[in-house]
Amino acid sequence: MLSRLTTRLGDWGTGGLGENPRPSSPSLPVSQSPSPSLAAKVSLFATLFLVAAVATAQQLSDLEPNRPIAVEDARPVSYREFSGSADYTYNVRRGGLNDDGPGFSLLYGALRGLELGGSVAYLTRPGRNAARGISSGDIVLHALYGLRTESEQWPALAIRAGVEFPTGLDSKGTDLHLAGLATRSFESFRLHANFLYTRLGATAPFEHTDRFEGILGLDTVVGPHGLTNTLLVADTSLRSNPVRGGNVILTVEAGVRQRIGAQTLFFFGTGSELTGGDRLRLRVRAGLSHAY
Repeated sequence: MLSRLTTRLGDWGTGGLGENPRPSSPSLPVSQSPSPSLAAKVSLFATLFLVAAVATAQQLSDLEPNRPIAVEDARPVSYREFSGSADYTYNVRRGGLNDDGPGFSLLYGALRGLELGGSVAYLTRPGRNAARGISSGDIVLHALYGLRTESEQWPALAIRAGVEFPTGLDSKGTDLHLAGLATRSFESFRLHANFLYTRLGATAPFEHTDRFEGILGLDTVVGPHGLTNTLLVADTSLRSNPVRGGNVILTVEAGVRQRIGAQTLFFFGTGSELTGGDRLRLRVRAGLSHAY
């Protein structure tokens, strides 16, 4: 999440010492404090130094699913903040039936702790992918609500609910997506746990209607002097096979998020499915995110 710093300087008084009500009485020596103008200059210098330090160590925005890998964190975008992303994905599948296509997403902090968003992705070979249960052109709308912020005793917790509409080619039903998210921060990295459930609106006789997935991931900042311009991410997941009787699908992924502007990030990720019948041998994704 792009952090914002608001600096306020207090008003400084300009009055001197009060008058002595009894001039004839001897007055005791009074220690002189630094003049307000000097104190104001010192405070201003310290404030500007702090602003410069924070601007140099800007926080990377929070993790959004598939930007660049599946894992996401348990924090919604900030109140009244927009975040838009565009990417391109290339999939290498077993059997040589490769496909690729662009994806787009938009997030908005509608209320404090509440994120609303939408996404859509397109793939070549949409008819063949539809037979696999993979949509091309379906619009997904979601709401993510932060149940609690992170504390010493508890990780950050959030829930996300989404609806996938059959707007794509050869889509057959409206799907429901539910997720529970947790994020725990440590000194140099964060751990994430995602638990996802999908209820499909239409399936073939050989497919499961209910699908489950668990993801464990981490991210860590790399760079000198505590800068946060580069974030490395990785995850592993177990997903139920969409085909009845199929093996559980194990996936590993890794990626990077690199700040290339004050509010713009470049991301790159790659992953592979290690088990499963119709395995994805390699996925490569690259794109840009911009917040405003």
